[in-house]
Amino acid sequence: MERLAAALLLAAAAAPFWVGRFLPFLDLPQHLALAAVVARLGDPATGFARSYAIDPHLTPYWGYYGAMAVLARALPLELANRLLFTAHAVGLPLAAAFLLASFGRDRRWAVLTIPLVYSTNLFFGFASFLLSLPLFLVALGLTERHLAPERAAWGRSLALALAAAAVFLFHAQSYATLGLCVALLLALHARGLRWAAARALPYLPSLALCAPWVWRSFVRPERPLSEQHTANHHAYGAIGSGLGAVYEPFREAAARIPERLLGAFTDGSDARIGAALLALFAVALATGYGPAPASPDAPDRPGLREALRAHRPALLVLLLAATSFAAPMEISGQWYVSPRQLVFAALALPLLLARPPEGWRALLLAGGAALALAASVNTAVHIRRFQEQVGAFATVEELLPRGGRVLGLVFDRGERGPVRLWPFVHWACYAQVRGGGDVGFSFAGLPSIPVRYRDGMQAPHPNEWRPESFDPATARFYDAILVRGTPPPQVAEGLRRVAVRGASAGAWSLWTPRGLSSTSPAR
Repeated sequence: MERLAAALLLAAAAAPFWVGRFLPFLDLPQHLALAAVVARLGDPATGFARSYAIDPHLTPYWGYYGAMAVLARALPLELANRLLFTAHAVGLPLAAAFLLASFGRDRRWAVLTIPLVYSTNLFFGFASFLLSLPLFLVALGLTERHLAPERAAWGRSLALALAAAAVFLFHAQSYATLGLCVALLLALHARGLRWAAARALPYLPSLALCAPWVWRSFVRPERPLSEQHTANHHAYGAIGSGLGAVYEPFREAAARIPERLLGAFTDGSDARIGAALLALFAVALATGYGPAPASPDAPDRPGLREALRAHRPALLVLLLAATSFAAPMEISGQWYVSPRQLVFAALALPLLLARPPEGWRALLLAGGAALALAASVNTAVHIRRFQEQVGAFATVEELLPRGGRVLGLVFDRGERGPVRLWPFVHWACYAQVRGGGDVGFSFAGLPSIPVRYRDGMQAPHPNEWRPESFDPATARFYDAILVRGTPPPQVAEGLRRVAVRGASAGAWSLWTPRGLSSTSPAR
């Protein structure tokens, strides 16, 4: 019965990704567009090769883009992405169960992680980061299984080496967080320098992948880092030596923890589910906290170290929570770093539950399952409502130029719909997903992205968050301008001067610029 219930909950967790074509995830159109570049760069019909090149070096995010390129050989790109998000939905609680078992905990408590499938990170569209989370949990569980016994098993060491490398290939932040956890567990399990050196060997392959990227991106970058990082949404002031590190006030970071874990819906329904989940966990923790069991072949080490080692789950949770405040809000083009970090601590919380969900605590498990199902249904309902907000975009989408350059001017970012996190900001990228070409603003060139612009081929464009700064003189670089919402009078006047309004459907309109074609190099 429990296995049947688990299967049904996993199916429910995956269901929201299949209830509508368009997913209300802020950055997802950018990632879909760049995945299209990676998968179809050599297709002359797309025109991708005119504007873009693949970075010859290994970068994080290759895990996501490589998987998309492989799947795209047999499937439409959006379907391939949907399968990867399904893997995230199913893999996260399964990986959490593996982690729990690795520390001698009851794996059924992993049901408490299912609502975190729909964390705020999902609605920001952090595709590669999300896929790194199950890999992180598996690598952390393998680390505990690798370090706790007296003797290392070669098969487990190999699996750990592959898992750590996979974490890096999906996201550098997850890999850095894994490194901190590994350092803590190494210190707690330490049995001498020779032992530590031998047990650290499985991490060397991933370090060999990471070190050249860090050198190229941060130590000796081709361009100054101050030119690479984008402007933050909040003006807190940057510190550091050219890394563009931006911190927010501690009080604000603490106050916004709930919305940064489960707070993407405008009606607050996900926040209420999160509050109920926290209350349920608090009861389970108050009645079920305890030390982790010692490995049968682990040597006795009485004293402070043994006491700390027994409470290593709590130390891991504290470490992960602390990193969310120690990390900057933004660094070198990577925004939302510290808030993104919160999900690691949240996923690790069930490690604190030493007692299994038996007896009256089975009611807590049932309550966790009910909240997991509620989170899945609630997310599916909101994604269905989002399809109504997208409206008749498909009508305009059919007229987007294939292989051309499209500028997106989004005056209605969608924050008044079911999802508050501006889902339409990067919507022009669907032109690349459908027919290739280029857009005004692209993530191409950021340190983690394996796609770069060719020299001189990035067109001038307004800040995608400030479409009112549109300069009519730049219209000549584009084949089409996709507008959502009502432009302010000065922008509307400029558009009418340099472009002709064509198709319109609901909040969408498509404008055709007069003047030069986008086949001309950007100047």
